[in-house]
Parts: sequence; structure tokens; C-alpha cells
Amino acid sequence: MALTRRRRRPLDRSQEHLRDTQLVIIAAEGRQTEHDYFAMFRSTRIQVKVLSADDQNRSAPEYVLERLRAFRERYQLGAGDSLWLMLDVDRWGSGKLAAVAREAKSVGFGLAISNPCFEVWLLYHLTADIRDTNRCRDIEQELRRATGHGYNKSKLKPERFEPHLRAALERAEAKDPSPRGRWPDRLGSHVYRVIRSLPEEALPVD
Repeated sequence: MALTRRRRRPLDRSQEHLRDTQLVIIAAEGRQTEHDYFAMFRSTRIQVKVLSADDQNRSAPEYVLERLRAFRERYQLGAGDSLWLMLDVDRWGSGKLAAVAREAKSVGFGLAISNPCFEVWLLYHLTADIRDTNRCRDIEQELRRATGHGYNKSKLKPERFEPHLRAALERAEAKDPSPRGRWPDRLGSHVYRVIRSLPEEALPVD
């Protein structure tokens, strides 16, 4: 049944906010990692909400896109609010990614795609020297070594990455093999595009 009335903007009203607080909505493949990571971004002028994979773990790009579309249809959003599609390259063919990316762009969604996976973005917080690979398990292995304490997708501990955010931004941009592309055609991450869209006051203090 079609929705006839949208709900009010889904601000977390338990947090201090302003009338023009910006909402940043991210639909991601994962169930926990991205949600935990973006919890570090907070201010009275910005709220970031991550739409994680559901209980059925439907993480294919078309399901992630549908999750974002459904959210936009359900809620009243303001002109300053933004919606982002956050995907990994490693599990999907270029044909499927291209179709979903094209549809997302056509309806005004931003793209924040990592090659091979989101963990590349996390690794940029700790080093600029990442071995070129198209396998996420290689990146996760490097991430475990770089943290010195292991890496667990379901227990991210974002405080390990928070002090190195600006270094990650600089490294990801400098290493981006496809800065104008829909996604990196080699190892890289466009997650920095989301971070650069946030007001400075929303970024963690070094």
C-alpha cells in the first residue's frame, strides 16, 4: 500500500539539535561496522543515521538501494539532508554495481563505494602504505596487524580510528585512483566523500 503521509524528520530528539540540523542518511551493506564507525560524528548541527542490513542480511546492492529509497519515502526530509549509498566492490560484478550506481545518481543519492571493501577506509586511518589487492580478507589481515589488537567487524572500537580521521581523509583523497568515478577502479575508498560533506564542527577533535 502506498504511503499517503510521511513521518516527520527522524531526528534523534534525545540529542541536542537545532531547527536546521542536517541529517545524513547512509545505507550500508554491513550490519554493524559502518554503524559503529559513524557514531563518532555528532554535533548540534548534524546527525548521521546508518541504515544497516536487516535480519535477513540482504546486503546486495539492489537491497541497499531499496532500503535508502524506502527511507526517503517514509520520512519528511529537508533540503539540506543528504542520502548516501555505501557499498563494497569485492562481492559484486561491475554490471550490477553500475546499474545500481546509475539509479542512485538519477534520484540524487551520493555514492561512497570502497574497493575492495569498507576496511580500506579504516586502514587509511593507520597507514598510507596498503598492498594492492582485490580481496577484502587481505585488507582485514593488514588491519589486524596495523591495530595491534586485532579487528572484529561486530566490535569496531571507533576510538582507535577517531584520532586519525584527518590523516585518513588526506590519504584516501591522495590515493584515489578514480576521483571522478562512481567507484575506485582499483584499491581505494570514496567514504571520504561523506566526511567532506559534513560541517567541520561535526568532526572529532584531534
